Amino acid sequence: MGKGGQSHGEIKDGEENMAAWLLGVNNLKIQPFTLPPLGPNDVRVRMKAVGICGSDVHFLKAMRLADFIVKEPMVLGHECAGIIEEVGSGVSTLVPGDRVALEPGISCWRCNLCIEGRYNLCPEMKFFATPPVHGSLANQVKQNCIFGESISWFVNVYVLWSIQD
Repeated sequence: MGKGGQSHGEIKDGEENMAAWLLGVNNLKIQPFTLPPLGPNDVRVRMKAVGICGSDVHFLKAMRLADFIVKEPMVLGHECAGIIEEVGSGVSTLVPGDRVALEPGISCWRCNLCIEGRYNLCPEMKFFATPPVHGSLANQVKQNCIFGESISWFVNVYVLWSIQD
């Protein structure tokens, strides 16, 4: 990991990050999506591919999926891959230009299940594009990378070498 590569199409100064916002039933609009500043363990990723799955369609058609109800505008999309554009000060194994797939599940990394490596069972699990968390159908997204002694074998970002520009 961390070899880097060529990054193309980064957002230029003054250019806005845009995303597909779900505004209502069958109402999807491309609008600006301001990302929060990077924290020390965050990366900013330029999206190269984002999948649309059944949950995105449920939200578009009904503004809900099971107990998850869209109450305010939300960015869709959660299966995604892209190129690292920027890394936080605490990120040491990824560099701008790395090609990555993002883990759409956001776990707490504090509970015993997470520490044991069973983050998929985390009771606090949240997902991209599941209220109230925004998704990844955008030019760029911010993602947290967890680096720690007890869980160093896993990060939320997986390096890929086969994504083509």
